[in-house]
Amino acid sequence: MGNVRHSALHGLHSSAELPDGKGARHRSLDLVLGAALITMSLVAGLNFTFMAAVMPNLAGVDNRTFVGIMQRFNENPVFPVSFTLALLLTILSVVLQASFARGPALRWLIIALALYSIVLAITGALHLPLNELISRAGDPDQITDLAHLRAQVESPWVIGNIVRTGFSVAALAALIRTTYLNGRTYRA
Repeated sequence: MGNVRHSALHGLHSSAELPDGKGARHRSLDLVLGAALITMSLVAGLNFTFMAAVMPNLAGVDNRTFVGIMQRFNENPVFPVSFTLALLLTILSVVLQASFARGPALRWLIIALALYSIVLAITGALHLPLNELISRAGDPDQITDLAHLRAQVESPWVIGNIVRTGFSVAALAALIRTTYLNGRTYRA
């Protein structure tokens, strides 16, 4: 391994020790890629939690509770912020990677971005309209047909979330692969 220190994933290194004089650029990529990895992990974990715990538990509640809880989720700013940060940090990682280190790591990073773009497409085309539908319905105590509203939202939302969970985990795996390949590139 020479004089380059590696993380558990062999991707992060001490860029001050790089012999090519590009330490600051490598460090910038390390920081941005690390942040992209963290935010993508949060998004994948969030999607997985909804798939494995939240929606199955909501399946057993009454219609009024289902609608009320889904409306409250829509008010949480953490969801759009985390989804947006994962996108922006992954795009910035692609730009930085392309600026000085093309090859397999860049290809895996582009794959991660493409996979995450599918997550965002599913979210934008399916989940956001369903969330908006349930939010626009108003106070659950004033909705005359809660069962109909729930029927419009629940199954498509759950199925779409299973699919986007798979794509978000795949995007995360591609980012991990990028980090690993970058670590191999920087070994002395």
